[in-house]
Amino acid sequence: MKYLLITFFFLLTIFAQGQNFITLNEAKSGDTISSDEAIIYGNFIQRLGFSSGGFPQDIRIINLETKEVFTFRVKPTYKSAKENIFIYFIRPGKYAILNYWWTKSTWYGGKFFTEPIFKNIDMTDNLDLKIKSGQINQNELEQFTFEITKNSLNYLGTWHFDKGLVSFTDDKTQFDSLVKSKFKKLDFLSATTILPK
Repeated sequence: MKYLLITFFFLLTIFAQGQNFITLNEAKSGDTISSDEAIIYGNFIQRLGFSSGGFPQDIRIINLETKEVFTFRVKPTYKSAKENIFIYFIRPGKYAILNYWWTKSTWYGGKFFTEPIFKNIDMTDNLDLKIKSGQINQNELEQFTFEITKNSLNYLGTWHFDKGLVSFTDDKTQFDSLVKSKFKKLDFLSATTILPK
């Protein structure tokens, strides 16, 4: 609960004042894991599919100990595939998912969205109205979290962001067969499964 309140007020600060963030480095085919870092990987199912146009989509996370905000791309620019693989280097620590940043293609260009992510909350509805009406108590909002240890390879699951209610599933067996041929120096069989919860 303590982390929830701290993170919620930090989230409000981000919207009010802006926030610097650090972009995670994407793993390349010949990369290995260093002793002081880790790798996270998974599959991301985006909200829009083809109507996303060529716009990228990102996830922002916060390290709950250092309060640093990190971002990583879950849908590349100029691709409209509904599902995309992500694989990034990350520092060890406990993280919470802050928001989903996406752009909807329009006739005049694009409409940008920064959507905060909370457990059991459909973010396609208006969160502000739900809080003001008392339907949602902002003190009870919970974020999805995950913890990463150093020198580890971590499967974070399939991220279902295609609907307002976000969820995560374990499809490691099928998914590992898609990535192991490209990343031959990483031992996906021994990767730890850590679904955000």
